[in-house]
Amino acid sequence: MKTVIFDLDGTLVDTREDITASINHVRAECYGLGPLDSRTVVELMNRPGINLAYELYGVESYGRRARELFEEHYSRQCLLNARCFEGIEAILSIFAERGIEMFVATNAPTATSAAILRNNGIAHYFEEVVGADMVENPKPHPQMVEMIVASRPKERCWMVGDSMKDIVAATDAGVAPIFAAWGFGKDAPPPVAPECPKALKPADLEDLIENTM
Repeated sequence: MKTVIFDLDGTLVDTREDITASINHVRAECYGLGPLDSRTVVELMNRPGINLAYELYGVESYGRRARELFEEHYSRQCLLNARCFEGIEAILSIFAERGIEMFVATNAPTATSAAILRNNGIAHYFEEVVGADMVENPKPHPQMVEMIVASRPKERCWMVGDSMKDIVAATDAGVAPIFAAWGFGKDAPPPVAPECPKALKPADLEDLIENTM
């Protein structure tokens, strides 16, 4: 059996407006900061090796109030605008019909991620959603991916994501990465690994996965 692991934000679903709204809510309420635009937020989210708390809020680490305020606001906000990218539901349906099992590995909270999937009518395609709250180390650390593939042959597993965090997590877990060059991937730098295949649209995944081992 083949296994495909998908990133959520920027790969399956366009969440940029809702994430930006909730971040700006925290910036204003907790830190008295002005708003960021969604392009800046997406670029920061996808950039590995930075202190995201500092870049978003000017602090060394997320305070408890800021974290709780974001999650409370986003639990409602994420249901307002987040929609699947064109072609996502079609490829998920094809994979399901062919017996490919699918998972989500996301640095977002598990509960809100599951809510977004349900709200877009695609939750039933996935065996499990693994969010950042389920691991000690989020992507680019491989822990999330390793959890999913622990009892599966890695040579029949793939990770699809729109950022270097996804590519690094997959590679370090011994899983084949695929760069999603739609969605947030349109504005992201391509993966530095030249051997990493690139899907320009969700439909390209069929050839990249179905026509291999």
